[in-house]
Amino acid sequence: MLQKTRAIQDLNCLTDRFDNPFVDDVFLRASEGLFTRGALHCVETDGYRLPYELLRDAGTLGIPVARFLSHGSSPIGGAFWNPEGRHERQETAFHTALDQLADAARADVLLWPYFPLQARELGWIDSWLSKRLGLTSGRSQIVMARQHSRAFLNCSSGAVGEEEGGLHVSRNKRKTTQRQWRRLADLGEVTFESTRDGLGRDDAIEAFFRVEASGWKASAGTALAVEPGLNAFAQTVFPQMIASEQAQIDLMMLNGHCISGLVSFRSGRGLFTWKTGMDDVYRRYSPGVQILLEASQQAISDPDIDYIDSLADSGHMVAEHIWAGRRSLALLFIPLSTFGMVASHGLRGAYVARDSARYWAKRALGRV
Repeated sequence: MLQKTRAIQDLNCLTDRFDNPFVDDVFLRASEGLFTRGALHCVETDGYRLPYELLRDAGTLGIPVARFLSHGSSPIGGAFWNPEGRHERQETAFHTALDQLADAARADVLLWPYFPLQARELGWIDSWLSKRLGLTSGRSQIVMARQHSRAFLNCSSGAVGEEEGGLHVSRNKRKTTQRQWRRLADLGEVTFESTRDGLGRDDAIEAFFRVEASGWKASAGTALAVEPGLNAFAQTVFPQMIASEQAQIDLMMLNGHCISGLVSFRSGRGLFTWKTGMDDVYRRYSPGVQILLEASQQAISDPDIDYIDSLADSGHMVAEHIWAGRRSLALLFIPLSTFGMVASHGLRGAYVARDSARYWAKRALGRV
């Protein structure tokens, strides 16, 4: 394992991060109309950037709602964007951004998906609500749904246990991946290439599109090369964010042929793994696991990266078996008015009922 000289970092400190690569201007412009139902708005101050859309329909029970831009393709509700290192997270700045959003949106409730529950900003929302709504404590007014956790990696080289949240591969898993690596190497030369090390941007994008479409995602219609909206989105976002070093593409090659790929985004001192793809012909060698292990080792050796957020669903079959850390998230219903204090509870009930109906429908179809 490549080593870092810095000391093990406390996992609680790392999961407190509020960085979000998806509030970058390029991502926001490309998201409008594809990941939003209508126009996208944004307020920002001193490093905090809050993009949102306005909703008022049957889905919101007719309640005027502002919804923070966070969804399945950008599943992180952080709002700190500090690429030039000029700002620090401050409660006053966060409160100012919330004031601007509440005043501009004129909504009764703010929906905030994928909010990082270990972030100090959760407590700052509490104090903001107390001031804005004249409450003794605002915490009781913050209702939640869809609480879950996902894999997270502490990139300190010595972090290997569950408490440290480091790279933690079981003995059996390690023996299996090493055996798969040896058998793959028997087929030819195995190498890794990355845009961060000089791999051509256009070549990397084309190779990733191709390898992702060679697997199950193509038949499911979710591969970037297959789904027209996602294809146009990626063709817009990838070149610009790679050029600004806010994104990277890593490829695993066998005799010069790409057999797996990984797209990641950068924000602050974090790396966010966004999309993976692999050639199904080589599935028996687990190239998806191999490239994620390689990305982990590279991050561990990079002094500018403190953590990796998997952006994955709970129970992810790869990330949760090699990364010991976990990060908790939830959908928050935040009242922006006195009426919103009642409305947020009603909205939560509607969302929970809707999620339950979807679960049982999928179960009836054998999809869960």
